[in-house]
Amino acid sequence: MEEENNRTETSIKTSPHRERICKCGCGESFIPKRRDQVYKNSRHANYAYNHGKRKQKTFGQKTAESQLRKNDKILEKYYKLCEKEVVIVFSLNLISDGFDHSFYIGNESKEGFMYSKTYNYLFYEYEKNGRKLTRIIKQKNKIYVKR
Repeated sequence: MEEENNRTETSIKTSPHRERICKCGCGESFIPKRRDQVYKNSRHANYAYNHGKRKQKTFGQKTAESQLRKNDKILEKYYKLCEKEVVIVFSLNLISDGFDHSFYIGNESKEGFMYSKTYNYLFYEYEKNGRKLTRIIKQKNKIYVKR
């Protein structure tokens, strides 16, 4: 029985592959079973796949789309409150709800103003009597339709 224990210990130590550091970023070392093995096991491989560079690239895009949807919902809220074709709101009210004027999908010139577009609305920020106001118009051709 002692011989059997000695064999298993020596077989572990005499692997043809050298010890490696797992590529998932955990920093754990392991002895690979195959020449091309770069992760300690499938759990580490899955972690690397789900948290790798691909996810980091799309994170900024998801954040921007999230803010665009939020802006659109805030504009919809104020537009529906007034039920007019053109709605004028204090910019501070929009900002306090989480609106960010720097997130929009394009520009459109209308009625002598250069409006910024969200999915369903146009908005224009201007100053009058020292107060910042935002003018809101609903788009005729919707880009984004809620389901």
